[in-house]
Amino acid sequence: MKHKLTYALCMALLFVCGQILAASGTCGDNLKWILDNNGTLTISGTGIMYDYGLNDTNAPWYQKRETITTLKIDEGVTSIGTFAFTGCSNLTSAIIGDNVATIGKAAFYDCIGLTSVTIPNSVATIGEDAFEGCNGIISVTIGNSVTSIKGWAFKNCSSLESIIIPNSVTSIEGWAFHNCISLASVELPNSVTWIGTGAFKGCTKLTEPVYNAHVFAYMPPSYSGTYKIPDGIENIAGNAFADCTGLTSVTIPNSVTSIGWNAFYKCTGLAFIHIPKGVKEIGACAFQGCSSLTTVYLDNETLKVDVKAFDKCEALKEVHYKEGVYFSNNAFSNFPEMIAYSKENPPVNISPKTPSQPPLLALVDGSLKFSDTNSNNRIDADEKCTVKFKVANNGKGAASNCEARVKVSGTTNGITVKTVKLPTIAAGSNYEVSVPVTSSINTIDGLVSFAIEVYEPQGWGVAPFTMNVATKAYNPPFLQVVDYNIASNSGKIRKMEPFTISFNLQNTKYGDAEEVKVKVNLPNNVFVMDGSADLSYSLIKSGEVKSVKITLAANNNYSTMDIPITIDIKEKHGKFAENKQLNIALNQTTSSSVDIAAKEEAEQERQEIQLAMIKSDVDRNIPTAKTKNANTFVLIIANEHYSHVASVPFALNDGNIFREYCVKTLGIGEKHIKYLSDATGNDIKTGVNWLANLTEAFDNPQIIVYYAGHGIPDEASKSAYLLPVDGSGTDVSTGYKLDELYATLGNMPASRITVFMDACFSGSKREEGMLASARGVALKTKSGVPQGKMVVFSAAQGDETAYPNREQQHGMFTYYLLKKLQETQGDIALKDLGDYVTKQVSQQSLLINSKKQTPCVTPSASIGNEWQTWKLK
Repeated sequence: MKHKLTYALCMALLFVCGQILAASGTCGDNLKWILDNNGTLTISGTGIMYDYGLNDTNAPWYQKRETITTLKIDEGVTSIGTFAFTGCSNLTSAIIGDNVATIGKAAFYDCIGLTSVTIPNSVATIGEDAFEGCNGIISVTIGNSVTSIKGWAFKNCSSLESIIIPNSVTSIEGWAFHNCISLASVELPNSVTWIGTGAFKGCTKLTEPVYNAHVFAYMPPSYSGTYKIPDGIENIAGNAFADCTGLTSVTIPNSVTSIGWNAFYKCTGLAFIHIPKGVKEIGACAFQGCSSLTTVYLDNETLKVDVKAFDKCEALKEVHYKEGVYFSNNAFSNFPEMIAYSKENPPVNISPKTPSQPPLLALVDGSLKFSDTNSNNRIDADEKCTVKFKVANNGKGAASNCEARVKVSGTTNGITVKTVKLPTIAAGSNYEVSVPVTSSINTIDGLVSFAIEVYEPQGWGVAPFTMNVATKAYNPPFLQVVDYNIASNSGKIRKMEPFTISFNLQNTKYGDAEEVKVKVNLPNNVFVMDGSADLSYSLIKSGEVKSVKITLAANNNYSTMDIPITIDIKEKHGKFAENKQLNIALNQTTSSSVDIAAKEEAEQERQEIQLAMIKSDVDRNIPTAKTKNANTFVLIIANEHYSHVASVPFALNDGNIFREYCVKTLGIGEKHIKYLSDATGNDIKTGVNWLANLTEAFDNPQIIVYYAGHGIPDEASKSAYLLPVDGSGTDVSTGYKLDELYATLGNMPASRITVFMDACFSGSKREEGMLASARGVALKTKSGVPQGKMVVFSAAQGDETAYPNREQQHGMFTYYLLKKLQETQGDIALKDLGDYVTKQVSQQSLLINSKKQTPCVTPSASIGNEWQTWKLK
């Protein structure tokens, strides 16, 4: 009691005597913190610091984090808690006491003001994401008690130039130094025996390979030619040789026992690989995208070849393997010839064929030329162009199996360039290469750069050279019937009496229309007497008018009182024209020059042309709210294109259109919506953090969260995880646990939370096939427990698949969700919305996909039936 009184008295005196303290409190059972008016945060006392999280249990100084400039952790403190100093963006100096043993997960995440960190010898553990995003750090010194550098520990420390890794470190986990773009050199002590996937990926200043006596960690993507991995290396880390497109040959020593995930990803120059007997496992996607790989030799009869190890190796023809090798499902994306060998049947030609007299290719000076259809020396939208150059073979051997390869950068919208396979170029001869370049109507104004190389399988090709060409955006035409005239000899339209329709077809915009076809559609018993009902024009220039005249007649068998005539107009792209419907009444008096394209109407109709491009009926005619929804915040995550697993068809369209309904139909302001397309794990964390920060600043806000993408199950615990686009379908640690998301959302100060999940968590894909389950069967997962004032709409039950509606180009669940919002203009109770979606998806999935899909609605225990009357607007 005496100590408490003394502490309270001291605090009071400090406040009275000059207000030295800005804030203070406790942060551990025996720890206290003081933040003074100079921005110095001091942690003192003895023992461990509390662990914190984002959004639910923030550190007590979190709201004042931007005022913190200096951190002092006294000698008695033995740990730094998780998320303790996350987002202290103005923190420039951190003094860590000599007794700190643990630096928790994300402890200094996004402390962008830090420039240097000294980690004392007492520290044994540096947690995941500990210094991620500290892009001001230039140097780091790690104490000699650290045994493991956890995943993402220094990711995106873009100014980090040097790192001293002590001999105590035995492992560096995945992505630990990912995207440290200023890191120029790394010395790995021999104590390190394991390095995780992508530990040094994106470290673009590293120009030398990174390895030690045990593990090969990183090869600069710029490396070209042949490479022999040093003897004694035991492990090739994931992503070690990723994107080494110039690597033409690699020798793997027998000391290597494992080849990591994505180890040789997109090594497009490799044509041959020999995996020696020492290798026991080839990781998932290890040789994915090695598009020139033709032959593989596998020497170990107990070797395991993991999922997609040779995916997208389109040129692979032969796989020679020892009997007993285990090939996982989808190890190959094509069907190479599988040749088993044994002592009785030994392999032949187990090394790549190297010509005794190699070629030597070179670009002929002055031969590089660009040509385009209209000869204006630029790439106009919707144009065919050609890049030409000559290659000389100055060697003594013929050059075979060569390719002209082009990488495109800059303003690449709508630009397509194809790889060109070259014929054999004899020694001493030249060959002119023509590389076709096409542009679509999606091309925009700018400058495109072509990096061109001539690939030769043994490394005797032409090094990359560049050509820059201006690009010009597409100028669309717009074809419409601007006026028409109906005439007859009697002045009336009658049966058995010819009448003439004349109309002007005009291109009313600035682009030229090509390959124009016009068809006048007539009802039965109405016939063409003169002229033609089918017309075509190769070109209608901007402003040009084509006058059409056709004479028709209805016979006595025509029974209705009006004659509907449709004029169908199509141009090259099928997008920039307007059909016209004419209804001509029998016995009407003819009149001339009826204007049907006033300027105001024409502008409105041209606006509608864009809607004709949208496939689904829910994507157009989106209702518009009359009132604003000012107290609702929305987080939308739409993940379609994944790095390591199959894509999710139409997920981006799902997210885009749901966002439009939020803005237009629900009246939610655009600043109240965060839309994340193809979100990484860090993107999702940032989005949830954004939601938490905003809801803190408003009274009783409403929250809507929408997710379309993959979900994955934990086979052991049956827990469900969202899968970021950079995550692995076989590693739940790369996902975002659904229970963690619900707990974080549930702790936000919101009056109601509505979650829409267009995903399944059984391990299956939106299409046929399995995503993650090693057993090849769907798992019945725990779909997560809603927290707080929350109701969750899920697309499918725990062991079902969330299927697409291909005709409507949406997920089945999302389509019927949007359909009901469209029909009701968003004015519908959640129970009624849930009943509709569940019924429609359950029925239509059986009819369309012949598969069962049953949506479900799950409220949190604390809200009972209260949610049933909630509305989104």
